[in-house]
Amino acid sequence: MKRTEILGKLAPCGLDCSCCASFKGGPIARQSRTLLEALGDYQRMAQKMTAFFEPFAHFDSFQEILRFFADAKCDGCRSGGSRYPDCAAKSCFKEMKVDFCGECKEFPCSRNRYNEDLHKRWLANGEFIRTKGIESFYDMQAGKPRY
Repeated sequence: MKRTEILGKLAPCGLDCSCCASFKGGPIARQSRTLLEALGDYQRMAQKMTAFFEPFAHFDSFQEILRFFADAKCDGCRSGGSRYPDCAAKSCFKEMKVDFCGECKEFPCSRNRYNEDLHKRWLANGEFIRTKGIESFYDMQAGKPRY
């Protein structure tokens, strides 16, 4: 895949925006819309099914989550759409004139305030990008679930 195409999918931190639950063009949003459409007015059936299967008592919550996913609005981190408030990478990459954190001379830095799990992924992503290149990184992670 060409670097320009990769830039359209991967955030500066290395996470795949196209697989994010908040990405409006991603598979989670698309499939949530498809499932909502396929379910139609399943609410009435779910009420009947509750008598046989307890999980259907939570159908309203399930449908609310599906609507949340289906209504994704983010265009990706590079467009400033990141919903993660502790991410500096979404703007820092422009200031540092790099495409990915792993390409920055200051990587790893302390600008991001990621939680522990995300911090570990950011470090691993950046190190892989730094040592093996963005094309190899993309090939390695392409198609894998984000979560």
